[in-house]
Amino acid sequence: MRVAISGTSNIGKQEFLKTFLKEFPSYTTPETNYKTVIDAIYKKAVEEERETSSKDIQWNILNYMIDTMQEYDRDDKVVFDGCTLDNAIYSLYLMEKSPKISKIDSNFIDTCVPIIRESMKYLDIVFWLPITKADKTDRKFEEEDKEVNHLYAAMHNHYLEGKSPFLPKDDQPAIIEVFGNKEQRLQMVKLYLDEEGEVIFDKSVSDIINPEMVELQEQISKD
Repeated sequence: MRVAISGTSNIGKQEFLKTFLKEFPSYTTPETNYKTVIDAIYKKAVEEERETSSKDIQWNILNYMIDTMQEYDRDDKVVFDGCTLDNAIYSLYLMEKSPKISKIDSNFIDTCVPIIRESMKYLDIVFWLPITKADKTDRKFEEEDKEVNHLYAAMHNHYLEGKSPFLPKDDQPAIIEVFGNKEQRLQMVKLYLDEEGEVIFDKSVSDIINPEMVELQEQISKD
């Protein structure tokens, strides 16, 4: 099972990844993540006394993520901190907010779309951590985080409607919304994964629908 934890910055992805690994010890996670790539790019730019752009960073992160995802297959149990969908969303945000500085334009996005779409075949489930009213924690979200979260929400709606350009028509992962504090998020995940970290339902993960999820969402919103 290949799982990714997705969401805007400051949402607590790394914290929840640790919670996930503690609950499902049969899973592993890569020793490095996209932040390692960012640090390496800036370090090299300083050493070479040159500037780097968001376009360069996003392209390198995308290739790193794909290379890492391809190291695993369905028989492995791995959880990733972020995935290529996160890369797509932040590239779209940078193109909208600062195209001249980021150097990200529609041509770059058009180049990335088919690559990202193909890469999503290397995932089985994406647990998306949104910013919601039910997220009753001490986290402080910047305006940028909220704007990016809107893009995630649009992406999730396109997934539900079967219209996302970033997802293959066949063999696509399930994208499941989990929110609240880490215990509530974990409770939601356990509606879909058993004690061994396997999908509870004997069907394609892209077809997962659990009515208990709706009830849980309503309950958390009331609390």
